[in-house]
Amino acid sequence: MKTRVILGTRPEVIKMSPVVRACEGVGLDWFMIHTGQHYSYSVDRVFLRR
Repeated sequence: MKTRVILGTRPEVIKMSPVVRACEGVGLDWFMIHTGQHYSYSVDRVFLRR
């Protein structure tokens, strides 16, 4: 089973980063769904690469 992390805005990306790190830390199989709300590639790519 995969865990989904659903994000839509830049503040959500920032708030969920500890959750994503925890998932990776315990080897959980997860993936992210970015809804693109208020999408700006130049801004979001900075957060999504980390």
